[in-house]
Formats: sequence, C-alpha cells, structure tokens
Amino acid sequence: MSNSNKFASPKALRRPNTPPAVLRVMLVRCNGQAGAKLGVCLSRLKKPALDVEQVASVDDARRALTQHDYDVILLCADATLQGSTVALRHLQDCAADTPIVAITQNDETEFSEQMLSLGAQDCVALATLADEDFLRRILRYAAARKAAQRQIAHLRNFDSLTGLLNRDSLRDTLQRLVAKAAAEQSLVAVLMLNLDRFKLVNETLGPSRGDKLLQEVSSRLRSCLAESDILARYNGDEFVAVSTAVGSPQETTLIAQKLLNALSRPVVIEGHEVYVTGSVGITVFPGDGEDSDVLLSNADAAVSRAKDLGRNHYQFYTLDMNAKTNRRLSLESELRRALDRGEFVLHYQPQFDLSQRRIAGFEALVRWEHPQLGLIPPNDFIPLAEETGLIAPLGEWVLGEACAQAKVWHAAGHRDLRMSVNLSSRQFFQENVLETVTRTLDKTHLPPGCLELELTESAVMQDPDEATVTLCLLSNMGIRIAIDDFGTGHSSLNHLKRFPIDCLKIDRSFVTDVTVNTEDAAIVQAIIAMAHSLKLDVVAEGVETIEQLRFLESYNCDMIQGYLVSRPLTAEQITRTFLPDAGSRPEILPFGLAAAGALQSRGG
Repeated sequence: MSNSNKFASPKALRRPNTPPAVLRVMLVRCNGQAGAKLGVCLSRLKKPALDVEQVASVDDARRALTQHDYDVILLCADATLQGSTVALRHLQDCAADTPIVAITQNDETEFSEQMLSLGAQDCVALATLADEDFLRRILRYAAARKAAQRQIAHLRNFDSLTGLLNRDSLRDTLQRLVAKAAAEQSLVAVLMLNLDRFKLVNETLGPSRGDKLLQEVSSRLRSCLAESDILARYNGDEFVAVSTAVGSPQETTLIAQKLLNALSRPVVIEGHEVYVTGSVGITVFPGDGEDSDVLLSNADAAVSRAKDLGRNHYQFYTLDMNAKTNRRLSLESELRRALDRGEFVLHYQPQFDLSQRRIAGFEALVRWEHPQLGLIPPNDFIPLAEETGLIAPLGEWVLGEACAQAKVWHAAGHRDLRMSVNLSSRQFFQENVLETVTRTLDKTHLPPGCLELELTESAVMQDPDEATVTLCLLSNMGIRIAIDDFGTGHSSLNHLKRFPIDCLKIDRSFVTDVTVNTEDAAIVQAIIAMAHSLKLDVVAEGVETIEQLRFLESYNCDMIQGYLVSRPLTAEQITRTFLPDAGSRPEILPFGLAAAGALQSRGG
C-alpha cells in the first residue's frame, strides 16, 4: 500500500471522484421477467459507454462485488416490498459506496418512497426505461449524484489541504478506538505535534508557501507511522497521531522520536530552505483520560510543557499540567487586554563605553505590571506574545515609547545618547516594518542615528536574503543595527559580511564564566577579534563582576552592559541617577566603590 493511501478512511469516505467515461454496471435480476426486459434495454445501449454484467441473484452479486468494483447497481426488485428491501440491504452491506437504482414493474409511490428511504439512489419504473436516452441519463445521474455525496462526505471528514482526517473526524475515530480498547483492555496512544513558530514562518514565506510546508510536513509524518496508525490535522499547524499498536506507554517515545526526526531535514520551498521543528505531547488511554476529548485536551497541555522546556522534543502528560495550562490561558487573556489598559512599562539598562568611560546609551526593556500578579517577568509573557501574535502591537508600542523617551533626554541636553530597541523576528519580517520605524521616528523627531535596532542571530537567519534587503533599507536610513545574543545562533562569517550591521552583542551565557571557563574565554576573545576585523562594535551582556570587566578590557571590548553598571531602571530613576545635569554624565557611577573605581580608569 502506498503512503498516499495508508491512512485511507473507510470506503464510504474515500476521496471523491467524478463519474467515469465508461460506466461499469451490474444488473441484479431478482425478478426474472423484469430483469430479462431490462437486460434487453441495456443491450441496446452503445457498448463503449456501458459495460454491463448480469447476475441472477443477490448472492451472485455479493460474490461479484468481492472481485470487481461497479459504478452503478441496477436492482430488479422482487415483486414484494419485503423481498426488495431485504435484497437492497444485502447489497448495501457489501457495496455501501456504490449507487443502487431500484427498478420496479410499476410506478408505485409507496414502494419507491420505502426504497429511497432505505438508501436506494433512485427508484424508477421498468416501463420508462424503454427510452434508451432516459436509461442512459438515469445511470449517469445515479453515478454523478453518488460522486457528489462522496465529495460532501470527504469535505466533512477530511482536511482539504493535506488529505488527512480533520478535527471532528479524528474525535469520532478516536472515541471508537477508545471504546474498543476499553472492551479489549488495551492501550491507545495519542501524540499531538505542534509546529514550533509556524506562524512566523507563515508570515515570512507567505500563506501559499506556508501551505506547501504543511503538505510536506504531513507527508513526512505519514511516512514514518505504521499502517494501522491514524494521522489527522487537528488545527492549522497541529497534527495528531493515534496508535493502538503500543504495549506500554514507554513505546510511544519511539513514535514521538520518529515524528521529530521526520522534521529534522530542511524543507525546500520555491528555492527557500526552511527549517521547522515540532513539540509533541503524549497521552495514553486509559491512564491519561477515558474519552477522546480528555485525551486530546491533556495532549495539548503536554505540548505546551514541551514548548516551555525548549521545543523540539516530546513530553508525557502529567496531572499538574492542567493547572499550568489554565494559568497560561488566563495569562494570554490578560495579555490581550494589558496593552489597552496601559499595564506595560519600559525599564532602561545603561550601556557603558569602556574607551570613553561614560554611558553611551540605553537598552529599552519591557515589563508587565499586572494589577493583581505584580511585576511579571519577560520570560513569562514574551514567548506567549510571540505565539499569539501580540508581539507585533506590543513591539510597536515599545519602539514608540523608547524613541519618545530618548527624545526627552535629548531635549534635556544629552543629544548623543543612543536608544537600543529589540525587534522580534515577527516584527522584523512584517511587510510594514520600514513604515512603522519611519513613522515612529517622524512622530518622535528622534534622529535615525540615535536609534539602534537589536535582532537575534536566529531571527535574521530564518531568511537571510530577505533579512539582508530589510537591514540595508534600515541602515540606509541611518539606523544602527545590532545582532543580539551573538554566539547562540547559526550565522556564518559570510552572512555577517553581507549584513549591514554595526554591532555584535555577546550573549551573557558566554560572559558569565569567562574568567573560569577556558572555552567561554576563547569564544569571547574570538568574537571580539572577528567583530573588530569587520569594523563592528562589541557589547558584552550580563557583566556582573570586576573580573569579567578586566577580562573584557584586556581584549578591547567596546562596551559592557549588566548589573555591574546598573540593573534596568525606570526613566525617572535613569534621569536621577545617570543624567542629573544637562549635557553631563557622571564618570564614577553609583555602584560599589570598587566597581566605580574600576570603571573610572583603565588598569586601576
């Protein structure tokens, strides 16, 4: 059996087809006299358009149906209604997908209504079939009507894009499997796979390419499952595999790993190489739920946990997940209203220039001041904002607020201060990103050269060609470009040379142990040397100790950012602490005397 059919539905729900050019017709002659007359009528029709096989009884018909497929069955009904209905039911048992036209000797309304109610496609009087054209139309109409019914059934039960079972059909099928497993005391495994960051990929590539990606993903997932397994498209970027061939919950890990491995190879779509990963949540009947809805709901909770733990792996459902899922849903609902309620605020963290021994600028960092929950950490709501698409309006608000604050400080005399603002990958790849940035600068009157946009290494590498175009346009406006969290992504030196960037920010994970870990020290040293060879500035993030500062200075790092200089502060705190007088910035900063002395002069 080919992969394209390995998850075929029951025969009644097979993919729709149009009536064939040559109709294969079976004539069941239960009523010998009427059957003989109809046989004569059929013999008059032109052979190329009609292939007729005659059988003498329902039993003969059932045997023939095991060997051949037919487009239409003509049932020459028994003289009695009871005999005719019994014959119809027997034929339907073995040919549920084939239209059956009942032929009666007389035009009896009660007889016709009864046969139609039992599922006959049509019911016509024998006398009317003497007209060859009418007989031909009856046969064609029956086949066409059945094809239309198949198509409706297919659309009702299958996903039109991938050909997989859809959400409703999956729930019904899973419920039947659960009932069967309960009777047999066996297991049913449910594996829900959600594509990581598919919304971003879809927005970056466009809906048409996104659809092609989903088709390729469904094909890969289908190819790595067993013949008896079921695969469905549950939501836009969510798939569900169901297996009844597992002897223990632990065996489902093999299936989950196969699903993840199927996505490990890049997908090439119209010349674009796309990397996609998935997160899998696993539930097993009966331990994790006793009906389809509970199993699917708990699998969804396990998917959320898998994403929280880093994505691209699987997670079994546990009882505590429901509480966390409910909290996540509540947080998402609150997040949607937070922007309108003015619950977001900006804090600013200084960036200290080691050569000039002064503050060069600030990075704007968003915080959520929830009225009941208090200050919610960015790690709790930024990923949620990205998944839900709320990162776009939130990011636009951050950009506007940060630029407005920078202009306030400029007006106070600090005209060379620079403001760094993070752009999410979703924002960066939006079609209106240039318009948004331009409109913000025009509105706040902030000089473009005083704005620095930070993008993560992984964000720009999602589509290097498109990223290069957008970065060039931003750079041509005079805006500085910084690559954030450098060293954690997969960019190459060739890409760095292509991108019109001004600054690399070394990720804090390398800085933390730079004085005790030789590998981190070598990485930081190499990044600084490489950046300077490309005439790029370097900012080290997460600097907290004087020892880290000394190391970075010894390799000519340009700027530092971290708690050694200051934690993120409100605009009022920044003004009071670092910018008290117009045009002046203190060179000895308000942290410990030892740290202040270290930053006041080199080598001291």
